[in-house]
Amino acid sequence: MKRKLNLFKGLTVLFVAVLFVSACKKEEGAYNFENEVNVYEGDIYAYLKSQPGVYDSLLKVVDRITWLKDTLSTPATFTLFAPTNRSFVLALQNLNNVRKSQNKPVLGLATANIKELDSMANRYFISGKFTTDSLVLTEGVLLNTIKYHYEMHGQDKSANAYGFVNGGPKSIIYSDVKGSQYIVEWQRTNTQAVNIFTNNAVVHVLSPSHEFGFSEFTRRLNK
Repeated sequence: MKRKLNLFKGLTVLFVAVLFVSACKKEEGAYNFENEVNVYEGDIYAYLKSQPGVYDSLLKVVDRITWLKDTLSTPATFTLFAPTNRSFVLALQNLNNVRKSQNKPVLGLATANIKELDSMANRYFISGKFTTDSLVLTEGVLLNTIKYHYEMHGQDKSANAYGFVNGGPKSIIYSDVKGSQYIVEWQRTNTQAVNIFTNNAVVHVLSPSHEFGFSEFTRRLNK
């Protein structure tokens, strides 16, 4: 009976030791988290062109706005909160569903009002380079667009890894403040990838659930 009891104790100690080693490995993995930074050797316009199937819609808009296309190839520095093709699909679907219900012709990016596209596209291009580390303040940072000095807002919302504050995946909440000091009136979206560097810009990729235009696309273009 005594031998069986000693054997049971031995197995219990071994089981605890295995759990301890396993936990240590998990903890070590959490501490070793590293955020990978992508670098593209070229300007921001060339970067967008190098990603077929991702930014085609954004490029259609940029190519129609002469000043914007020309500016993106200059040595000036920018931050782009980049809407992907999905953001434009959502916006166009919502717009054209309304237009069909009103017996109006369908609109596309090639025929939409250029002045309104200019105003909305400008909100995604910020003067200066802002990485996630630049946006870690508790209340975030107010940002100015490259033209019209329209005010936007960026705030780092990085997740925590075990034992390491802000050591997890990086993320930003990007907001159109709509000229208001009240957050409840802001239109907000999140990033799905951050800190992609080009020669003249840093790119943060917006979530595919974001609708281009910060909820203004239909109102501005359905005329």
